[in-house]
Amino acid sequence: MKNILILGIGIILLSCKGNGQTPDTNFVFSGDYNELLTLELASRITGFESSKAEKMHTMKGMLAETLRYYWENGREVVKEKSTTNRKRETYPRFDIVQIKWVDGEADMESFLEFIDVEKYPELYKINDVGETAYWNPTKNHLEVYYMGVSFTIQVDISFEDNLDKELTIAFAKLIIEERIK
Repeated sequence: MKNILILGIGIILLSCKGNGQTPDTNFVFSGDYNELLTLELASRITGFESSKAEKMHTMKGMLAETLRYYWENGREVVKEKSTTNRKRETYPRFDIVQIKWVDGEADMESFLEFIDVEKYPELYKINDVGETAYWNPTKNHLEVYYMGVSFTIQVDISFEDNLDKELTIAFAKLIIEERIK
């Protein structure tokens, strides 16, 4: 009886999540990007209606797999058509939330080798996101490592890089808290 009670307490302690309690370290990424990025989470972080979102899941099952939700909200970018003609054209710019390069069998060493901070000195550490995270200001995305899972995420919904960065960081925390822990 005493052994069953101890076993029961141990199971309860191991299953606690969040609020400073011991996290569940038994998360196993199945390989399905939809486990980490859902339309509900994407809509919550952007504030956009989920019914207006489009989903794109390219290179599914391959190394460069990307899962993206995007909205056409009227944002546009103006580009020069050619250097000789100087004609300007306007193109739509979609608002996006995406996850890519998910590795469900990562360790800290392989993650750090993958992002290679020495080769890419523009990367800088973001504190309080996962076990470690690095912002890439050139590509405007966040590289995250947490409990054996590494992933790259991006929120691009404005022309303000700082706003998109803050939303991306908040989104990483949301994925960790609600999908991995």
